[in-house]
Amino acid sequence: MKKLIRSEKPVTAEPDLLSLSRSLGRWMGRRDAFGLVAGRCAAADAEALRRIREDKIYKQFQRTWAEFCTHDLHVARRSVDREIGYLEEFGPAYFHVRQMTHITAPEYRSIAAHFTQENVIVDGTAVALLPEHSEKVAAAVAGLLKQIEPKQPKPVGVPFDALVKRCRSVAEMLAELPEALDPQQQIALADAIAGLRAAAAGLGVLVFDRR
Repeated sequence: MKKLIRSEKPVTAEPDLLSLSRSLGRWMGRRDAFGLVAGRCAAADAEALRRIREDKIYKQFQRTWAEFCTHDLHVARRSVDREIGYLEEFGPAYFHVRQMTHITAPEYRSIAAHFTQENVIVDGTAVALLPEHSEKVAAAVAGLLKQIEPKQPKPVGVPFDALVKRCRSVAEMLAELPEALDPQQQIALADAIAGLRAAAAGLGVLVFDRR
């Protein structure tokens, strides 16, 4: 009589792969997560995407990574890779700050030294990156960005002699026009002259008609 032999170690999927596969199933069920990839991807979503890519879990769908992004995530591969890149460069803090302040990656990069994974540090004071502190975090980020804004150079003024020369050149060109102006052209020219008169008056110059 044959005996039924039971294996003491049932054959199962590798724990890590099985766990990741289940995670993928749960994550794929969150259809709203896909929309977040384009702009408001959360740190957890970026981490899930990173694991799906690096552990090649997307192959369960019989697709390449690019095909998986297009057909299953409904976003371009470069968008997903960009979000993963932000996670690898900045860590989860960037995603928390972005959700609270709409900061761009270049802006965050310029002030990244002021952030830990839990806080933003301003003048020695730490503000926790928590939803209830959104206003404080936004104010801190705005202040830090303001500190690094490049100072706008003062516009270079046109020399007075050059301005007078331009005015005379315009007058000469108007005098040489071969045809009479139509009503709309007359209105446009009158408006320009009025603006010139007003600017001159602001400098204390009174303009009189020549007789």
